[in-house]
Amino acid sequence: MVDVVADAVHQLGRDEWWSSVRDALDDLAPSEVDAYQAESRRLDTAAADGLDEH
Repeated sequence: MVDVVADAVHQLGRDEWWSSVRDALDDLAPSEVDAYQAESRRLDTAAADGLDEH
């Protein structure tokens, strides 16, 4: 029973965090959206640099 409650609390925390992320992204100005997208592409490129192939 404790595990079920702990899992539910963890899921609620995760849901609230993602909700706050979505709210923050919705509040960005167009120039901030452009900067966020550019940074996301840069991080995606860095994550795909082939390090996991070794």
